[in-house]
Amino acid sequence: MSTAASESKPILIVLIAGIGDMVLASKAIRALRRGHPGSRIHLLTSTEAAPLARSCPYLDQVHSFPIRELRTDKGSLLEMAKIAMNLRQTAFGVILNLYRVSSLAGAFKMGILFSLLRGDRKIGHDRYGFGRFLSEGVSAGTFTGRHVAEAMLEIAGQAGGLPDGEGIEVFWNADIPVKWEGFFGPFQGRPIVGIHPGGDRANRRWAQDRFASVAEAMVGRYNAAVVLVGGRAEVPIAARIAARIGPGLLDLTGKTPVEALPYLVSRMDLLITNDSGPMHIAAATKTPLVALFGPEDPGLFGPYTDPGLYRVIHKDLPCRPCRDDERCPSPSCLDLITVDEVLAACMDLLSRRI
Repeated sequence: MSTAASESKPILIVLIAGIGDMVLASKAIRALRRGHPGSRIHLLTSTEAAPLARSCPYLDQVHSFPIRELRTDKGSLLEMAKIAMNLRQTAFGVILNLYRVSSLAGAFKMGILFSLLRGDRKIGHDRYGFGRFLSEGVSAGTFTGRHVAEAMLEIAGQAGGLPDGEGIEVFWNADIPVKWEGFFGPFQGRPIVGIHPGGDRANRRWAQDRFASVAEAMVGRYNAAVVLVGGRAEVPIAARIAARIGPGLLDLTGKTPVEALPYLVSRMDLLITNDSGPMHIAAATKTPLVALFGPEDPGLFGPYTDPGLYRVIHKDLPCRPCRDDERCPSPSCLDLITVDEVLAACMDLLSRRI
């Protein structure tokens, strides 16, 4: 196939993951755009990440895949099948799965999807048998011992992506600042400290009373304006923290659309967060952040930005890294993180900002 013919065909990126993974993939997506300037680039991603992806200037079309909805609504399976069959109508030049394959079940599900899609080249992480569904597999060790953003960039390179040596990015539409700027008006002249106390798994969440203690200290020491962010599922967690802080706190938990979150985080002087999507958004917007890590390895999943802009706090325990989700009998990896050491990290970063 000639280069011209290849360039005339669209590319499909498969990244069925959360908002943090979407941000980390921005480096790889940008490389694909640089390598394929004449091709339309499609992205198949989760319903959660799709609003963020639609602001990305390197993508031409975003397809929302209700994978997480399947946990509670089996009817989503029919919707997923419809989306896959609609995509099958397009003959892609390249189809690539940017994310790691971490289980046999995951490889099988992704294999079924790739079998349904039509593409001249099918590229992805050759692990747990997923390579059988590909024309070109990248090494099973691609995601081992390196940051996820770098591993995804390697997969993009296999598909003709051209790296530029720059970091990750996140975007928002022009109307977002117009709508949300007013929320910061009452806090003019005060440092804005964001807190994200949630996360998609309970074993990634530091205790809410400790977050509240840190927030109280930020208010007492710096007269900081505290802004709580998170999704609807995290409203009860944020409410308990807000009750401790009282007047002057801005609780945006459950009220902020995903597409507005990057702008809001960019306006903060500091974000204190669990290992989560907002952590990666802060890294992409160059917002100073303190990240609290429990079971995951920050060397692989930590903030991907200037080291001077973040502090990662974690405990080196023999059981880490761990992917035991909710079943850990003694989740001491987060319990051992103290309020004092988080405060020290916050004060260090905030003192450089104000």
